[in-house]
Amino acid sequence: MPDSDSETIYVLGAGAVGIALAANLAARGRNVIAVRTSGPDREETEVTLRVTSPEAEAPGETGGAGESAPASLIVPVRSVSLSRLNNLSGLAAVTAKSIANPAIAAALREKGFTGSVVLLQNGLGVERAFAAAGFTEIYRAVLYLTGEKTADHAVRFRSLGSCPVGVERGAAEGLQHCVAALHTPGFPFHADPAIQTSIWKKAIINCVFNTLCPLLETDNGIFIRNPEVTAIAATLVRECMTLVHAKGIPGLTQEAIMDQILTISRGSNGQLISTLQDIRHGRETEMAYLNLEMARVAAEMTPEVELPLTQMLGRMVELKAAESHRD
Repeated sequence: MPDSDSETIYVLGAGAVGIALAANLAARGRNVIAVRTSGPDREETEVTLRVTSPEAEAPGETGGAGESAPASLIVPVRSVSLSRLNNLSGLAAVTAKSIANPAIAAALREKGFTGSVVLLQNGLGVERAFAAAGFTEIYRAVLYLTGEKTADHAVRFRSLGSCPVGVERGAAEGLQHCVAALHTPGFPFHADPAIQTSIWKKAIINCVFNTLCPLLETDNGIFIRNPEVTAIAATLVRECMTLVHAKGIPGLTQEAIMDQILTISRGSNGQLISTLQDIRHGRETEMAYLNLEMARVAAEMTPEVELPLTQMLGRMVELKAAESHRD
């Protein structure tokens, strides 16, 4: 396999996660190209990425393995539209919204991409489009972070801990290579042999945060501030756990998931959840890969698992987004 410092890493997606990842990789000397997957067609140019993370200035805060995470970054990075690339080879880190995955997978296949695909996206079923396109090295990362774009090439970003990465298709050797290529102190990763447990845990957490916070027009600190909202969250988690048990996903309990929700809520800095940001900016939400995907999976089980609250909250967010787009 190529050396992780010389291999080309294509960061596909110009949102908060993509900017933060590309900037941290470039700051550590990695050969990175920031790839726009939507918007105007742009030839390759150099852009200056700015990442601000005020919380990282706190004494003793680290990005993993004892390395200090930078408080902020200002780094030049090559940027280009996906349509301008051909004969790609290296590592494709997909950070775009999961709703774009079918188009991205088709474009990478058409352009003859060879190498590993790492999906830096939360939710369920995000890998399907890449598997259907025939990619044989597909890895999943589960994200623990907050991020919000403040300008076209700038983001406010905070790592909440090292992000697990595991195998969807491929081998353990390929997984270790991807982790080594992507890991930086400011945006840390680690290999996780039990990635499905991590995926489902984070999916349930997102089903809570990405429905209740947008519907209540508030930040994720609400679960510490309001016990009634916390009680609704516990009911939602309990319902999702019926599907977890039916599928035989190991290592998850309602208590552990609620503890994680409250820990994240306790550390809230008032930043709005991504789905609420999407609604306010007129963008499509990712409910298709969160509550509605969970409900779809449940409906296909034998016997069927019913998730009425999970599905209803997902539909309410979609309706809220649709009404917002109409305004």
